[in-house]
Amino acid sequence: MSNAESIVLVVDDTPTNIDLLYGILREQYKVKVATNGEKALEVARAEPRPDIILLDIMMPGMDGYEVCRQLKADPLTAPIPVIFITAKSQVDDETRGLALGAVDYITKPFSPPIVEARVQTQLAVYNEGRRLRVENEELKGRLAGGFRDLSVSALRSIVQGGETDGVEFKSTLRWNLHTNKPDKRMENACLKTVAAYLNSGGGVLLVGVDDEGRALGIAQDGFANEDRLLLHWNGLLKQHLGVEFVQLVRSQVQDLEEQRVLVVQCLIAPKPVFFRRDDDEAFFVRTGNGTHPLKPSEVLAYLEHRQTQVGEPRDKQ
Repeated sequence: MSNAESIVLVVDDTPTNIDLLYGILREQYKVKVATNGEKALEVARAEPRPDIILLDIMMPGMDGYEVCRQLKADPLTAPIPVIFITAKSQVDDETRGLALGAVDYITKPFSPPIVEARVQTQLAVYNEGRRLRVENEELKGRLAGGFRDLSVSALRSIVQGGETDGVEFKSTLRWNLHTNKPDKRMENACLKTVAAYLNSGGGVLLVGVDDEGRALGIAQDGFANEDRLLLHWNGLLKQHLGVEFVQLVRSQVQDLEEQRVLVVQCLIAPKPVFFRRDDDEAFFVRTGNGTHPLKPSEVLAYLEHRQTQVGEPRDKQ
C-alpha cells in the first residue's frame, strides 16, 4: 500500500493540535479526524478502517487510555497501530500506554520530522505484518486444499495417462543408469521440474518411473532406507529452491506395480521460485509436457500473465 492510500486517524480535542497534525500529514496520507473518544471508536470501526491512529491521552470524557483499551479489545481494530500524542512525558505514563498496546509515543509540542518519521516507520511495520498475514492465510488455504491423498488406483491412473504438463516421470533421483554412478544431473533434473511446477500450475513428479510409465522403483538410488532418501530429497529442496517453498511440496514414497516410487506433489507458489546450484540461477516453467528455462527478460512478462488460480495439482486429463 502506498502512503497516499494509507489512512491516518488523528484523535485530539484541541483544534490547534488537529490543524498542526493535519498540516504535517495531509500531503502524504488520507487524514481523518475525531475530537473525542467515542467518535474515535466509531471512525476506527467504520470501513475503510484507518491504517494508523494518533491518539491524544488527555480528553474530556473517555481518555486516550480507555480508547486504546477498547480498540485492542475489538478484533476489527486490534491490529491497527496506535501512537499516543501527549504532553505527558513521565515514564509511568509511557509504560501504561505501551502496556495497553500502543506502539509509540509522540510528545507535544510536535516536531514535523519526528511525526513523519514515527508514522512512516509504524505504517511500514503494520503493512508488512498485514502482507505476511495475507500470505499466511493464502498458504494455509493452499496446504489445506491443494494436496491429494493418492490411492494406489489413483496413482496408477496418473501413470496410465502418461506425461503431461502436470505429470512428469524420472527414472531415478540421483543414479545415472547409463554410467552406474551417482550424478547430480539426475537431482538437478528433478529439482528443475519441481521449480517449474511451483512457477506454473502445480503438478506431480514421479521418481522411479521410466518414460513409458514402467515402475522401476527407487532401490537403484542406493539409499539405506526410505527415510534417508526423503531426508536427502528435502535437503535438496531447501538448499536449491528455498526453505520457504518446502511447504508447497509433498514428497512421499508409495507403492506402484510392486515397486516403491517417490511421489512429489507441487502447488503453485505465491512468488517466483529460482533453481540455484553451482553459482547458477534459473527460472523454469512448464511448457506442454516439458520443463524449460526462461531468459531474464522473459521472466517478468511470464509472471504478469501467470495463472493465478490455485487448485489441485494438474494431473487430470
